[in-house]
Amino acid sequence: MITVVVPVYNMKDYLSKCIDSLLRQTCYDYEIVIVDDGSTDGSSQMCDLEAEKSDRIRVVHKPNGGLPSARNCGMDNARGEYVVFPDPDDWVEPDYLEHLLSMIRKDNADLGICGFYRFSKNGEWPFKLPPASVMDVKTALHRLVLPSDFSGYAWNKLFSMKIIREKGLRFDEELKSLQDLHFCFRYFQFCGRIAFDPKPLYHYNISTGVSTYNAPLTQRKLSAFAAYEKIADLARTSPCPELEREEHGQIFERSLKYIYPYYWNKPRNPEVLRLLKTNLKKYKEDFFPNTTFSRKHNFLARVATVSTRAYYILLRFLLPLKRNITGEE
Repeated sequence: MITVVVPVYNMKDYLSKCIDSLLRQTCYDYEIVIVDDGSTDGSSQMCDLEAEKSDRIRVVHKPNGGLPSARNCGMDNARGEYVVFPDPDDWVEPDYLEHLLSMIRKDNADLGICGFYRFSKNGEWPFKLPPASVMDVKTALHRLVLPSDFSGYAWNKLFSMKIIREKGLRFDEELKSLQDLHFCFRYFQFCGRIAFDPKPLYHYNISTGVSTYNAPLTQRKLSAFAAYEKIADLARTSPCPELEREEHGQIFERSLKYIYPYYWNKPRNPEVLRLLKTNLKKYKEDFFPNTTFSRKHNFLARVATVSTRAYYILLRFLLPLKRNITGEE
């Protein structure tokens, strides 16, 4: 059996489409555990109404504790051999569960990963990914930390509950962002084989989570630094210790990305700027030389290590010409 854990917090406008897509699965041996994480917009009542649609659905109501807490609650209530974590504002293809499970069984793998679509009010498009493969742990860890690959999302991966329980794996409730990547990094290390197929089976709603380039820096965004630090610590003792430097480089890159919104928005918190400057200074050796980005990007990054204000001024001139110099959040 597969347990489908759907964490819900104030998602009444999206939940029905998500659950309807899960109830149309070609796989028959599965259950749906909806975890209502203290919703206040009527989603709690909607969860109970969704449960009336099918005996497959169970609802767990709990006080608000955040996404990691809701997913952990779902795992605590899981009856399945495998578990998957779709988000309530997304939806899935009819063979989502069946295909992920067949990958694991066919390749004798401990994890199945599928491709996905991105969608918004402006349309939908598949996320371009490499060909199908069966990976060892080292290969999978290297690909996991690349934003351009299958990424660290939990929703496009089918996990073994046996591994989760035996290794005591949980989503880190201290983290406000990148909890998925942190969880996956730990889980991957206990896998023998990992099966990947770029076939897009999941529809990821970027409208509800994406932010504009100059959006204010929230505590949730800034908490990404703590997540990268934790992943770097994990990498140090993992089969791929070289990834510690990669994660430190990610801290540098994200600090670079946050300079523009820091100067653009008011009021400005000098403690935030101090944090960004500290990260740029501390991890510049882990970022340079960077062959992933263009010469222009690397030049601008070096400017930032000397003067964050100069970097911001240059971007104010360049961004209207080319919006993707440093990428969107």
